[in-house]
Amino acid sequence: MSAASFALSRAHSRNIERYHRLLKAHLTDVERNYIEWRLSHEQAALAAIDRPHQDGAHADAGRAVSVY
Repeated sequence: MSAASFALSRAHSRNIERYHRLLKAHLTDVERNYIEWRLSHEQAALAAIDRPHQDGAHADAGRAVSVY
């Protein structure tokens, strides 16, 4: 795993942990739905990093990356 992939994996893992903690709090239905939606996206992003690359495609393909 490259350093960039490791950093992305760690960031997604921390976000997932944070969302799980937030779900234990008292939330409105709208807040809970949003956090569950974000959680599912973070889990999918983490799974994409951990997945072997298929057809030479990079897991981050299509993701905007700032060069600044």
